[in-house]
Amino acid sequence: MGRVLVRAGHQVTVIALATAGEPATSDDAGIRVHRVRPGNLHWYIYRMPGIGDLISLFVRELEYSSALYRQALSLHRLYAFDLIEGTETGAFWVAHRLKEVPLVIRLHGEHYTLHKYTPDLTLTAGIRLSRLLQRMSMRRARLLISPSRAHAREVSTELGSNCPPVEIIPNCVESPRILRYDAEGRDDATVLFAGRLEQCKAVPVLLAAAGHVLRECSSARFVLAGAPHPTLASGEIDALIRHHALDGHIELIGHVPREQLDWWYRRATICVLPSYYETFGISALEAMANGVPVVATSVGGLPEVVQHGVVGLLVAPGNAPALAEAILRLLKDPETRRQMGLAGLTRSRTDFDALGTTEKTVNAYGRILGR
Repeated sequence: MGRVLVRAGHQVTVIALATAGEPATSDDAGIRVHRVRPGNLHWYIYRMPGIGDLISLFVRELEYSSALYRQALSLHRLYAFDLIEGTETGAFWVAHRLKEVPLVIRLHGEHYTLHKYTPDLTLTAGIRLSRLLQRMSMRRARLLISPSRAHAREVSTELGSNCPPVEIIPNCVESPRILRYDAEGRDDATVLFAGRLEQCKAVPVLLAAAGHVLRECSSARFVLAGAPHPTLASGEIDALIRHHALDGHIELIGHVPREQLDWWYRRATICVLPSYYETFGISALEAMANGVPVVATSVGGLPEVVQHGVVGLLVAPGNAPALAEAILRLLKDPETRRQMGLAGLTRSRTDFDALGTTEKTVNAYGRILGR
């Protein structure tokens, strides 16, 4: 979206967290990128027995927001920002100290909501304390932007009477250059999962469903494209693969850079997203933009992206047999896959294109600024 804003004549500055090997500043197609390094005190606190779990996330929130605030203040003196957009994480000091610049927070979903809906995770004191800071930031924003109606309701209920206005602006993808749906080059029975290997993505449920699928479709192959996550140990994943007899039928390919992910989508027969909660479900939209039918859960914003029976199938969360049944239904029906793939390709371009999302965002900015 930033590139579209630049092409429309706007000036865009991005403040990002620095990673090893990246320059402090750079230009990305006209977008000024400034990278900051927050403090690392939270990491040391996390390793302290007794209080690590309690306050490390809280301290991290303060460290991130302090680094982002200092950089934003410095750049505001240079560029005189009309508006600042941030996320729930890291907005605390900007919201409380840089009051002369209107703040918009785009909701992406945080530990609190994901843990709230995931059965095997708990809302620890540390997560609750961190969320307290985020709530304080959101209540001081001029506008919240939610990618789905479902998540807007979730956050509005959480913030109560002090919730600022919430605007629904769906996420978007820059559509690949696919001019028409074409099944050529796709595998016959490859099920792709694209996302972190974590509990809230219901990876254990997916592995259980894979076992059910293989009993009826021995040629099925499951590809999991995503980085490991602390909520699901690699040893636990290996044990589940052995338990469900998935050896030889599953491939863990790790994190795949965004520019390489389209290749996997174009090979996939179907894409699966079995999450317990999604604010939107960007993996589902990416699959649709590549003409891949989607099997997903009916949670959060997913039903607003995946039209049941049109671009894919929706099942209840945490239900491995139902997930397997939906996967098998599509694996056995190439004509339905073709129709759903075509419908998803069309929907991704008409309802979730970058130009439309940018226009809605600019209009929302204009209302805040009185333009």
